[in-house]
Amino acid sequence: MKKSLFALAAATAFTGAAQAQSSVTVYGILDVGYTGATNRVQSGTSAPTITNIGRISNSMESGSRLGFRGNEDLGGGTSAQFTFELGIQPAGNAGSNPQGTAGTTTNGQSIAQGAYNGQGSAVWNPNVRQAFVGLSQKGLGNVRIGTQNTLFWEQAGSNTTGQLSQTLGSILAPSTDGAFLTAASTTSLNGSGSASYTARTTNTVRFATDRMAGIIAKAAYTMSNETTNRSNVSTGGYTGGTSDQSGYQVALDWNIQKANIQGSYASFKSENPYSATAAQLATYSATAGYSANNPSATGWGSGTQGTNVGDTQALVTASYDFGILKAYAGWTQRKISATYNSNVFLKRTAQEIGVRGYATKTIEYWGSVGNGRFNAFGAGQPTANITAYQLGSNYWMSKRTNLYAIYGQNGTSSTTNGSFNASQYSVGVRHTF
Repeated sequence: MKKSLFALAAATAFTGAAQAQSSVTVYGILDVGYTGATNRVQSGTSAPTITNIGRISNSMESGSRLGFRGNEDLGGGTSAQFTFELGIQPAGNAGSNPQGTAGTTTNGQSIAQGAYNGQGSAVWNPNVRQAFVGLSQKGLGNVRIGTQNTLFWEQAGSNTTGQLSQTLGSILAPSTDGAFLTAASTTSLNGSGSASYTARTTNTVRFATDRMAGIIAKAAYTMSNETTNRSNVSTGGYTGGTSDQSGYQVALDWNIQKANIQGSYASFKSENPYSATAAQLATYSATAGYSANNPSATGWGSGTQGTNVGDTQALVTASYDFGILKAYAGWTQRKISATYNSNVFLKRTAQEIGVRGYATKTIEYWGSVGNGRFNAFGAGQPTANITAYQLGSNYWMSKRTNLYAIYGQNGTSSTTNGSFNASQYSVGVRHTF
């Protein structure tokens, strides 16, 4: 009897110890407030189109999210982790960048869902931001598999002035659209081709070392491939082919006393099946490719692969802590090229400088200014100069809650295709948990 009680007590203690080694944390950000914007498009000699927008909205400073993070100690310095994170819309609009409904302008131009003059949706539309499992070994590093933020996203969040602020004005942000101002096409030079880099990828394995001699090295690989037998169709055209999406990322994070230098590079490639009749094949041109399926080179987005494209991206940033403030500098370059014709491309190069610091113990401020150049090949895709600046402030009510006010402007000017200019201001409250 005593032995049975002892065995039961030992088993209970062991179970309790095992459970104590595993933990799950619920975390998130709720960011809501008011944002307003003015959008001015000047196309050639036509009269400018000016749009003013105001909305109670989400995520003007940080993307609102709800996540679950788990960790289990496997012993010997080894542990297992998982993360599942959803993007949410506490103000009710769909998406951290609220997606408008599709519609038509007064001159008959079709406006896709998400265009700047769409109406915000009244329903929630949660999206998967991250979903991965991983293993880590103390003294070596960690490996993760699944949907996760890119190495660029990690770098920009820690080593740029705006730290991924979603209001307009940062030329090093993953998107130049702002919290809800989204251009209808890349002809305004503010669509997917003008984003600095891809924010997250699916089908990805990532490895990062622990910091050794001040350096963290990272690498990631993305792959999703499928091949269908190609065959002739009755019209004499072709159908089928490969649907291959793959790419790699590499990055370094180096601490040197009060300075931090980071660099990331990625090369993504997407080859998609095509289906074209003989008549469509006859219309193939250097600027359009197969007219039915390849109207442009579409880059890799946040969790979405590109279309018949090679997408190379680079980001280099540096910061120095002066004590009273921190100074930042960064440079980025992205080139999106069509796989069917490398002469069809979108290229964006930009640089930014800024400072961030505390005026008092509770009032944080930042400011940045940047410029660059946009080049593209094809009809309606001229060379253009781009500029941006952003000013922001946080009033920290506690370690988890702050009030913010942010103002930013993006500008694009072209001698042959007019200009695109947008300004946005945002005020709101952000709570982390």
